[in-house]
Amino acid sequence: MGRKLKVVDSNKKHLTNQEKEERKAIEIKASDGFTELQKTAPRHLNQVARAEYERIINDLRTLPVRNIDRALLDSYCTWYAIYKETAKKLDEIGYFVDDANKGLVANPLIVTLEKATTNIQKAASQLGLTVDSRMKMFIPKQEEKKESLFDKFGG
Repeated sequence: MGRKLKVVDSNKKHLTNQEKEERKAIEIKASDGFTELQKTAPRHLNQVARAEYERIINDLRTLPVRNIDRALLDSYCTWYAIYKETAKKLDEIGYFVDDANKGLVANPLIVTLEKATTNIQKAASQLGLTVDSRMKMFIPKQEEKKESLFDKFGG
């Protein structure tokens, strides 16, 4: 399988005009051929998820994320809401609870918080919301120079 393609405008590799045109066509098919994300948050999201959607949408619309990716964006926003609400509840009732049989134990909500964190990180990475994922999207990988027998053993 080949390497992931990079956005043409940010590609540092020296491409021929034909290669640039081919890659630009692939970009258009991959993103610009689809409907852009809506600016307003979907109504089915709760208040916290809607606020997160509206916080990130302007920046997200500059990336090649389109309406076809909306289920992933909705998932990210929903998990963000779960994370925020769980963290708030943990602050209210504490990170440890008293169990009649076991004494002081970790609050079961911590498992929910961990699951939300994991799902947020996965979705954020796929959407280009992390520095690392944006760098992978826009910065080409360095070409590995293949070492010849001459380079290995000298001449």
